[in-house]
Amino acid sequence: MPMLSFKILTIKEMETEILKEKQAMQNFPKTTDFPFSELYRKLATQIKTMEIASEAILYNSVDAVNENKEFVLKEYWCFAGNGQGDQWFLDKNGNIFFYDHDYDESLEPMNINFEQWLQMAFVIKQLDNYFDGHDDISESVKQKFYETMDLIQPGLSEKYPFTF
Repeated sequence: MPMLSFKILTIKEMETEILKEKQAMQNFPKTTDFPFSELYRKLATQIKTMEIASEAILYNSVDAVNENKEFVLKEYWCFAGNGQGDQWFLDKNGNIFFYDHDYDESLEPMNINFEQWLQMAFVIKQLDNYFDGHDDISESVKQKFYETMDLIQPGLSEKYPFTF
């Protein structure tokens, strides 16, 4: 079996990949005064909601606004989900948090920013693609996956909320 190596994409590579199916511009409502990063604002306003990977569905601006109507957390912005009720949030300093709908009402700090979240999502996508072609994920592949996570941000593999 060939050894899988994960590639951490650059911001430009991710942007190109995400924007290849560009939509008409959909700005956030004027009443939205959340301090988004330039990259997040650029992507969210130009895409259809898209599944980057199994655990990372990036909402477009319209879906994100609708998603955030359900939350009373004014200090946080829900920008993505995983399709099973778990969600990803930004705080006003650009930090990423994970919300697991099965456990409690708290947000888990991931110690990464939006750009690193995207890098993580694209690494998960590579794992998804590998899994599609194989019946299971070997220990060596898991190890490589976690090592790659820690290259994005030291300790990210321990924070990563999903197991396989």
